[in-house]
Amino acid sequence: MQETIDLGPRLLLVASFVPDQAKLGDIGTDHAYLPIFLWENKKIAQAIAVDVHEGPYQSAQAAIHSRGLDQWIDVRLGDGLKPIQPGEVEALTLAGMGGNTMLDIFSASPDVLAQVGTLVLQPQGAEGKVRKSLLDSGWLLQDEQLIAEEGRIYGVIVFSRFEGKRLKELSELKDQWLKRVYQRVNLQNKQVFKKEIQAAFERIFWKIGPLNLEYPVPELEQLFLDSVEPLRKAITEMKKSLKEEVQIKMHQQEIVCTLLEEMKKWLFPSD
Repeated sequence: MQETIDLGPRLLLVASFVPDQAKLGDIGTDHAYLPIFLWENKKIAQAIAVDVHEGPYQSAQAAIHSRGLDQWIDVRLGDGLKPIQPGEVEALTLAGMGGNTMLDIFSASPDVLAQVGTLVLQPQGAEGKVRKSLLDSGWLLQDEQLIAEEGRIYGVIVFSRFEGKRLKELSELKDQWLKRVYQRVNLQNKQVFKKEIQAAFERIFWKIGPLNLEYPVPELEQLFLDSVEPLRKAITEMKKSLKEEVQIKMHQQEIVCTLLEEMKKWLFPSD
């Protein structure tokens, strides 16, 4: 008897957002643990598991064959969505890759993407760009959640063609947040640096996620802490430079850092 696939918290969260009985495309599948888990838990109708690297492709094939799932999970070697034909899948999962890579994958295969109704994404970097780009393209933000795994906070974002919040709604929410932040955050010379504060908050809003801010959980508090630490280190290094462009960048980073620290105090007042 085969052992049950044991997904970590991150991939379990990804799995929880896959629509029931979907035809799934898992891009960057690695060992194909996610589609195997979903099939064996009767969550999906079938899957195409894609990886661009020969090693993971072979590992995925071996794992699926050993469990007798070749009829339901098709493993393909190739780049992004290119091995998939339009209409073959109705939901996509992409986890553990950079956000810019995800957007490149989508832009390279618009005909395949046009037939997909749900995206379950776990980007590692460029999260704000992913949110804005897909919302600009007409996708709806259906859900997003933060999850802790091995001491790090990850974000899973779900986009839908059918339900969720449009860019216009989220932009209005951003403006409401900006007013509250501007009133409550303690920043010197707020009037002088109003545009800089607005730009810094917009970066934070789209990177962390509108729904994550609306429904704060303990993982959000940790994400604030994890975001501030590297910024403080970078600012310390920038202070050693006399170059004007470095000083401008340092000032921008200081505003972002202060906003993150003040928002943490506001959203988690018990600390």
